[in-house]
Amino acid sequence: MSWAPNSDGAMAAPISSALEQLTRGWRGYVLIALIALCSGLMGAARVPVTDIDEARFAQATRQMVETGDYVRIRLQDAERNRKPIGIHWMQSASIYLTEPFSHQLNQIWRYRLPSILGLMLSSIAVLWAGTALFNARVGLVSAALFAVGLLAGIEGMLAKTDSIMTGFTTLAMAALAQLRAADPGRPRMLALVFWAAVGCGALIKGPVTPLVAGLTLAVLAIWEHKAAWMRPLAWWPGPLLAAAIVAPWLIAIGVVTDGRFYTDLLANELGPKIAGSDHAHGGVPGYYLLLLPFLIFPASYALPSAARLGWTAIRAPRNDEAQCAFRFLLAWALPTIAFFEILPAKLIHYTLPAYPAIALLCGAGLFAAEEKRWRTTHPAGLVLFGVAGAVIIALMATVATFMPGSLEAGARRAIATGLIGAVALAGAIAALIVWRRPAARAGVLIACALVFSFSLRERLVPEARGLFVSQEAVATLTRARLFPRADEPFWVVGYSQPSLVFLTRTSIRFASLEEAATLAHPGDGMMIEGRVLQEANAALIAHGLVFEAMDAPARGMAIGRGERMALFVGRVRQAASAAGADGQPPNP
Repeated sequence: MSWAPNSDGAMAAPISSALEQLTRGWRGYVLIALIALCSGLMGAARVPVTDIDEARFAQATRQMVETGDYVRIRLQDAERNRKPIGIHWMQSASIYLTEPFSHQLNQIWRYRLPSILGLMLSSIAVLWAGTALFNARVGLVSAALFAVGLLAGIEGMLAKTDSIMTGFTTLAMAALAQLRAADPGRPRMLALVFWAAVGCGALIKGPVTPLVAGLTLAVLAIWEHKAAWMRPLAWWPGPLLAAAIVAPWLIAIGVVTDGRFYTDLLANELGPKIAGSDHAHGGVPGYYLLLLPFLIFPASYALPSAARLGWTAIRAPRNDEAQCAFRFLLAWALPTIAFFEILPAKLIHYTLPAYPAIALLCGAGLFAAEEKRWRTTHPAGLVLFGVAGAVIIALMATVATFMPGSLEAGARRAIATGLIGAVALAGAIAALIVWRRPAARAGVLIACALVFSFSLRERLVPEARGLFVSQEAVATLTRARLFPRADEPFWVVGYSQPSLVFLTRTSIRFASLEEAATLAHPGDGMMIEGRVLQEANAALIAHGLVFEAMDAPARGMAIGRGERMALFVGRVRQAASAAGADGQPPNP
């Protein structure tokens, strides 16, 4: 049977017959899959490849396809074997399946399809879990709110591990929710689904999926003082299935690297994350809770109701069966967020596996607030929704300033973008005030999120050329007829973003000033970042060479470094042939 809140959190409000029809059988799953597909596809074909992580994953997959080595992971000449290989296998399969549509390996949309599938999988799993914990209506609304969420949608668009890892993690947790129901059907089959999802998640992003599942089970066992419902998970074929998914690659990579994989994993991957030195990404305590209302938008509106349901479950006796669903969701979300809050290294997407649980709490909160006539959650939700929406509008206006044109034109675009976004947000707030039914309010939230996502990812970011200096550099290389060729060396000095490799050729070489001056030959192509241009010229002159710029520099923002820069492109010449009448090389 399904759990539904009692009088402390009832959700049996009347809903439209249309929503009733959508929640029957397979229809709800198809609808959620379509919403998630729409959310993930926005910008997938138009937004250029982004630094740093997406470009690294995509370029490593590209080299895997180019070399035919599907065991080792490389980024140019360096091996990245400490990263799990699952995402690269999925991206390679996507490249193979999309071959009839494109033969170019630097088309980023071909690498983003697995992440879109990951968003669809996690959204469908939210509906499956919500059906077991509450009912199909709550599951449908919760899944839709998750699918169009700001962070979930962006990660679903990018060719990284987080979306597909969250998909498998949510599938594992949905299997637990189904197993935890009072009368689970075929418990051993559910256990196999759980272990298969854990194994796939581990192959995608190492320990995150097992960590989330393990923390949830441990917290529930301690909180409720009962674990009998977990017994099917101990059925031996389940752990064996998870091992069979992960072990072959672990053994193979250990053999081909002579055991270096395991030492690199501890020294260069897990160690820096635990110590907080990984990429130097730090954050203040409460980092993830502070960002939650913005990253989970539009479910920000339902966060006060979700918090009230959660607080009621925490205060209730541990044997209160009416709070079982909420205890499960709290045991899923809170330990996961707390774990990443404790780690010194922080990135906004680390807590994405907890967002499905929060979305389910928000979906349940929408129905409970309407049934119980709570007076404070609605205005508090409007404030959160309005503030989060205003921040997103400000972000959109900022992005508009990076479009080509003068400073005055950029200001006009930013103002116009802000006004259009403000009108959409105000309309959504007005609709939330007027319409009181949970399904209607959920529809308003979903529509508002899709409008913002379309504006940001389909219209603004693709046209904001100033945000993608690698893309501008490639355009400059093409105009100057200097695009790297397989039979000609091409050197890059002072700039090392992996997006440039992905957009050009794997064979281009990032080099220091001294390396480029020592190894370059007359006629070689070269790209130099503006801040090291004089030093590079001096190093080249010392070796009898000179850099001759062939076009205006490419200017823009290197997102991976958070800096504006200028990239000069040209060729290396003999110093004597490039010198002027006074014997000095020309200033590029």
